[in-house]
Amino acid sequence: MKKRKRPNLPVIGLIGPTNIRRISQASGLPETLYRDSALNAGALIAKHQAIMAMVPDRGIAMSGLRGYSSAQGAWTIGLVPAGGPSDSVATPNCLENAAACDEVIDGFTWHHQHAAICELSDLLVCIGLSCGTLTEIAWTKWVHGPRVLALAETFTAIPTEILAETDVALIDSLDSLDTAIGRELSGGYKDKRQLKHVPS
Repeated sequence: MKKRKRPNLPVIGLIGPTNIRRISQASGLPETLYRDSALNAGALIAKHQAIMAMVPDRGIAMSGLRGYSSAQGAWTIGLVPAGGPSDSVATPNCLENAAACDEVIDGFTWHHQHAAICELSDLLVCIGLSCGTLTEIAWTKWVHGPRVLALAETFTAIPTEILAETDVALIDSLDSLDTAIGRELSGGYKDKRQLKHVPS
């Protein structure tokens, strides 16, 4: 059987908390808000004919994957770290859930995962906030992108100090997220950073 090849489409990384229960208790926001927002974000990424990349552990990534798959998304990339500090269930979850992805990228540790998703993606969509998510946003400074579209109703705040050094757009609704993804992929952001996977 011939191996399928990744389509020549932009890559959107979906980032957000894995332990939704813990983050919900801390933020006071309902768990359903996180899951439903991720589900809809995944569907929007599919709608805009982009590849979706994520770490297929738990939480936001897996809800987003369900939404993307339900909307017949073109291609999924699972980043599967091994080694380094992580929750004990994280690597086994990733290894198991990677079977649902069209492509798996591995060979790096949890230390390097944050930079890896930034380097792979042309755009990041952020649903919710956690230590790992904030680290991924921070890494966009050091790898010079990509832009982050952060759904503001799914977190209490991103520190202004982080916003000062990164390119984060705070998005106020799923409808606005839809519009923002379309604008970014149609070239609205190409003046600052060429999309790596869009044919010229």
